[in-house]
Amino acid sequence: MFKTITEQDWVYEYISNRKKPLPVVLGTKGTWTGNRKPMIILIGFTMMDVLVLGDLYGVAHHPVRKMKTKEIIYYAINIIDKKKVKEIIKEWNEE
Repeated sequence: MFKTITEQDWVYEYISNRKKPLPVVLGTKGTWTGNRKPMIILIGFTMMDVLVLGDLYGVAHHPVRKMKTKEIIYYAINIIDKKKVKEIIKEWNEE
């Protein structure tokens, strides 16, 4: 049986295995969900990183969440607009 992992657990596991973690985009294939709808989460380990990702994906105006899990602080932007999520997924599928 597949165990659902939380965003915080995913980030903790990701950063625990890297010396210099890069910003990441979760759900680029439509696999991350919120309220059972596909979403994309931009994750950065500095405010600047997440704002640059937000700018790249045209969502820099979206609210940034400052998150803390265990000893890790990270910043996140949720993209939940169905049209924007589909656009990003399509872009990633073309690469």
